[in-house]
Amino acid sequence: MGKNNLIEEVTCKLLLLLDKVTNGDIETWLPLSGLAYNPHSEHVYSSLNQLLLSLELYEKNYSYNNWLTFKQIKKEGGSVVKDARSVMVTFTDTAYTDADGKSMSAEAAKLALLEAKTSDSSISTYLEIGILTRRFLKFYPVFNVAQTEGLPDVLIKPQSQGLTEIEKHSLADEIINDTGANIVHVAGNSAHFNGFLYKIQMPMLQQFSCKENYYATLFHELIHWAGHPNRLHWDFKGDAENLYAFEELVAELGSAFLCGEVGIRTPLKSNAAYIKSWLRALQNDHMYLLKAVSYADRATQYILKRQRITV
Repeated sequence: MGKNNLIEEVTCKLLLLLDKVTNGDIETWLPLSGLAYNPHSEHVYSSLNQLLLSLELYEKNYSYNNWLTFKQIKKEGGSVVKDARSVMVTFTDTAYTDADGKSMSAEAAKLALLEAKTSDSSISTYLEIGILTRRFLKFYPVFNVAQTEGLPDVLIKPQSQGLTEIEKHSLADEIINDTGANIVHVAGNSAHFNGFLYKIQMPMLQQFSCKENYYATLFHELIHWAGHPNRLHWDFKGDAENLYAFEELVAELGSAFLCGEVGIRTPLKSNAAYIKSWLRALQNDHMYLLKAVSYADRATQYILKRQRITV
């Protein structure tokens, strides 16, 4: 499956999800059964794959969000049930070429950069030593554990979150505090990021129906905060109304990814006007979702990397 086909598939699934949201059938971006997870490699899938696999989980009504490759299933002594269809997931790889245009392995490129740094400590990029890099998407198929037979129970059960509710909330507080963002709580009904005053305004915690909604809302505003010109400097193109709706989609996805990191539910709370805008944009531009996920992922990683390192 090519990149365009994969993006078209994810877009179509998201259109179905948003339709269900408008009908009140679904209330969360990512499932409450946990993040999409590979129990063989103990790998939590990355952002785009989280969205893709979670949408598939909703559509097929699978019990567990565990996914394996065909080889992993065979290695674990299991088999894929007859007529089961795989889902394509993606990862980003990098190709390296030297000054003569010849391909290099990642190990050779890294070694060349290390050797160059030893001679000149000011060198920091591959381009400075004549090595060109090109990032590209690669695809591979996975199956949900519900599509298999004979697997050990340990691979079928959901990934253990390992954290109590108190610990999840404590981790969320840590992520928020380590951003250094100026967060002001007022007894009002509006949550928003003010880019001119560099502050996030939030209602009081007790005004939310539960702590999960509070954290999801604050994470949403932190994604807006991360895109400010003083930080990631988002520079979206287009008319103001559509740009605002696009940034709201980025913030919604980023909030879902941060909630997923913490292990709390991720309510899909956008109003009907935004959802209609997204539906229209997704129908007209199948790269719309990929762009939004890319911005959301960058903002999520920016926020997570600000966490203090404790010994």
